[in-house]
Amino acid sequence: TGPLPPPASPLVQEAASLDSPLNAGEIRELRGRMADNERAISAPVTSVVPRISSLTVNLSPGASLPLVRTALHNVSVVTFTDINGSPWPQSDPPYNAAPGHFDVQFNGNMVSVTPLRAWAAGNVTVYLKGLSVPVILNITSGETDTNTLSQEIDSRLDLRIPRQGPASPVVAVPSEKIALHDATLQAFLDGVPPDDPTVRRLKFSGNVPDTTIWQHGDDLLVRSRAMLRDEFEQTLASADGTRLWKLPVTPLLTFSVNGQSIHVTPELE
Repeated sequence: TGPLPPPASPLVQEAASLDSPLNAGEIRELRGRMADNERAISAPVTSVVPRISSLTVNLSPGASLPLVRTALHNVSVVTFTDINGSPWPQSDPPYNAAPGHFDVQFNGNMVSVTPLRAWAAGNVTVYLKGLSVPVILNITSGETDTNTLSQEIDSRLDLRIPRQGPASPVVAVPSEKIALHDATLQAFLDGVPPDDPTVRRLKFSGNVPDTTIWQHGDDLLVRSRAMLRDEFEQTLASADGTRLWKLPVTPLLTFSVNGQSIHVTPELE
């Protein structure tokens, strides 16, 4: 073995201690504690569970107002459509009753809400073109009477107005076939069918994108962005163009895809 290196000069050791009084291991430990503190400071008190959902607005006197659930550092978007799923534009800017608590912007048939503080509440009045009454939204940014560690928020809330809007097609679905207040059909439209043993998702043959078929007793529930050409009993539409149809069980369905008729065969049991 070679000769050992000479011991460090006392002056070098003194200078090193003045420059960095901690050794390498202590520095790593300190940085770890600082990172833990930063994570604790930055972590939200309540974790956010974003949701996309739809709701039919009740315009009758005495009806409850739609609720938009928001959270700090998250934006929520509310869309407005008519009974046929057509966008319903706004005629005037919305009125924000709590500008110190929420930032509200609008564009076309959409309103975006960004909370400026946690656990705030307020409301926003929306004026839709051609609609004789305003649509009032209750807004919250957290529930003050709960200690849960997570909260659901409306990342997008599609509000359906039970009227025919100014952008609705001339040939519209008969109003009696639109299931405006059917919670079961709304659940299928949202892609979250009821937890019911009689509900079965069916496989099918046929190339129709973005299509799901369920059997519920003697009925078929068909969710698709393509247009169904068969006779149906009830229907619902969402703001993104997705539609739901309820019809009796049938071995063959026909859709219109890019102007062509496409046949779909569900695998019934």
